Amino acid sequence: MINFIHSNIKTLFFSALFFLSFSASASNIYPEWFIFQGRYDNLIIGYSYGGLSSVEDAENMFCAYNECIVLGTLEIYETAAEDDLLKNSNYFYYFSTDSLEEIHGRLIQIDRFDVSVFTKDYISAFVIDSTIDSTFEFEAPRIKIEDLSRPQWIDKDFMEDDQFYYGSGMYTAIGNENDGWKTAEEQAIFTILTNLAIEMHEVKILTQESYNNEEEVSYIEQIYFLKLKYLLRNISIIERFPDRANKLYYALARIAKNDIISPMLKQKSHQ
Repeated sequence: MINFIHSNIKTLFFSALFFLSFSASASNIYPEWFIFQGRYDNLIIGYSYGGLSSVEDAENMFCAYNECIVLGTLEIYETAAEDDLLKNSNYFYYFSTDSLEEIHGRLIQIDRFDVSVFTKDYISAFVIDSTIDSTFEFEAPRIKIEDLSRPQWIDKDFMEDDQFYYGSGMYTAIGNENDGWKTAEEQAIFTILTNLAIEMHEVKILTQESYNNEEEVSYIEQIYFLKLKYLLRNISIIERFPDRANKLYYALARIAKNDIISPMLKQKSHQ
C-alpha cells in the first residue's frame, strides 16, 4: 500500500506555560540543529502541523524522504500584455505504508522548541531508537538570528556539484510559521525536479478584445506545462534561513544524483 502527502489548576498552569515555553522564534532564537540540519547526521525533524503532532509528521517525512514517488505539474503563464509570469504548481509525494508501520513508535525526541504558545505549534528533533544507546546525550547550541549571515544559496534556485543536486525553496513568513517552513522545504525539492525535467509543452492562445468600438487589441498568451514523475531516495534538508527583514523562510534541499530516477533523465542522458 502507499500513502501520500499533498508537501489544562488552569490559570496557574497557562501562566507558567507562557513564561517557561515562550516561543523561541518570537525571541529570534533557533536551535543549531534546525538552522544547520546538515551538520547533524541521522536527525529527523517533525512539525506540529495540520492536526498532526511533531512525531507523526516526523514519521511521515522520514518515510517520504527515504524513498518516494513524486508526481506533479508546473504551469507557467505568460502574456504579451504583461511582463510578469504566473506560476502554478501541484504535486504529491507517495510513499509506502509498510515503511510507515516499520518506523512507527521508534522515534525518540531529543530536543524541541516552541514556535508559538498561542497556536501551540512546535518543532522537534528525533532519532531512531536503534541509532542510540543508554549513554547517548544530546545538546545543541541556540543561535540568534542577528548572528546569522545571509547565505549565498538563497540567491540561487538550483545548484549542483559532482555528487549532488541542490535546490532552494522560499515561502512567506506571514501566517503560520510551521506551514511556512514545510512549504519552503517542498519548494526546495520541487526546484530540483523542475530544473532537471526536459519535457515542456507549450500552448499559445490568441485573444482579441475591443472596448466601446475602439481599435481591437490582440495579445498572445503562452502557457507552458511541465509534467514530473520521479522516484527519489535519501532527500535531505541541510540548511534553513529565517529572513525576518523580508518576512520570508528559506530551505536548502540536497539529493544525490544517483538517488533521482526518472524516464526524463534517461532521455536526457541519451541526447
